[in-house]
Amino acid sequence: MKLWQFIKEKMSERLNQTLAEDNFKMTYTELIAYAETFSRTIKNEKCCAVICSSELMAAAAILSCFCAGVTCVPVSLRYGCAHCRKILKKINPTAIICEKNDGVMPRLRVARMDGSIQVKNEINPIHPALIMCTSGTAGTPKGVMLSEENILSNVIDICDYFKITANDTILIARPLYHCAVLTGELLTGLVKGLEIHFFSGQFSPKSVFDLMDSAGVTVFCATPTLLSLMSRLVKGNTSVKLRHIAVSGECLSAATGRRIAEAFPNSDIYHVYGLTEAGPRVSYLPPDKFLTNTECAGQPLRSISVKTVKPDGRLCSVGEEGALWIKGPNVMLGYYNEPSLTEQVLQNGWLCTKDTAFIDAGGFINIKGRSDDLIIRSGMNIYPQEIENSVKQDLRVNEVHVYGFNGINDTTQIGMDISGGFTSVTEVKSLCLNLLPAYQIPSRIRLLDELPKNESGKIIRA
Repeated sequence: MKLWQFIKEKMSERLNQTLAEDNFKMTYTELIAYAETFSRTIKNEKCCAVICSSELMAAAAILSCFCAGVTCVPVSLRYGCAHCRKILKKINPTAIICEKNDGVMPRLRVARMDGSIQVKNEINPIHPALIMCTSGTAGTPKGVMLSEENILSNVIDICDYFKITANDTILIARPLYHCAVLTGELLTGLVKGLEIHFFSGQFSPKSVFDLMDSAGVTVFCATPTLLSLMSRLVKGNTSVKLRHIAVSGECLSAATGRRIAEAFPNSDIYHVYGLTEAGPRVSYLPPDKFLTNTECAGQPLRSISVKTVKPDGRLCSVGEEGALWIKGPNVMLGYYNEPSLTEQVLQNGWLCTKDTAFIDAGGFINIKGRSDDLIIRSGMNIYPQEIENSVKQDLRVNEVHVYGFNGINDTTQIGMDISGGFTSVTEVKSLCLNLLPAYQIPSRIRLLDELPKNESGKIIRA
């Protein structure tokens, strides 16, 4: 309960501060009382899945689990029932927390399950506070086990650099199912004493902008894709009150960064990097470096060490590309019920991020791309993000996704899905010929109205 005591202590400094969703509002005082009362309902459970259509009630449920010392598994209905069932089947919790709306105010209720979860294993015997499941669009989700120490250390590190205060209002528009939202927005917001507004509906830039305007939102965190879409809508609108923006979840191009900065000229913009296995935050780029070094993932958080490693296991020199490894109190306990997979990524306290990066002379991390996404074509190593960032220099481009696929005779080819102000694929081909070297030219281009995205606003990568 160390995590809950820390959060409660910080919230107690701003007891009259509020959280709101639609027409429902509650104070920090009411949230603390609700969480502690409901925690007594679940104190004998081993593990509770949280499945709420209301993100505010999901927040109350998660805090109740922290208070009760029960392992919590956040699940999002916005990903569909099939995805929820995958997670429940994998983790097999002893109970599900959902909400019941009696027409006056939403309330939490518990559905007991015949769960047989085994949260202790030979890799790490610590009881996890959270099991955060990856999106699992290609198959069964992985359950990332995070301890109270993992979460607490990451929240403290984020609070150290994120210069938001109790005078700020944050809008949380993505599901708490995502570690970046739960740790970097909700818990950080509560610890800092912010007014919090939740948006639980289907995302649209116009809806989010309208809520920002009406609620006087000053803090917003989102993916480059969503912020780029919003920048086209709000550019030049003087009613926008945003003072702090955090960009994360996808590789950020210089062109997209400039577009966001131009749309929100009065905002401090942080480019941050992380992964669920790290609780999630690993590094941040300070706002004063955002426009001069946009694509850089920034400096490691205070308690985190980083290194890049060559394929043969030797350390990379300054500026040399290699696999990025991190170490710190935020690194996960392991994957739930998958010890062999855990052993592949955790070695002597170091976590393999599966990202390829280099560390510059200033100690800043520069991500080249996911090793999983690497395309090897005619002996050339090609990172999809490099092609995407080059193409995004053209202002007609709204969204772009580059991927590898098997062509004739099993040859590796490059595919591109793109949306924007184009009338034909021929125009896109001409753009690629002008901006890309020959070995990066896509052999298949699809012009779409909009690229498919998940509920966190990330483009779904093939």
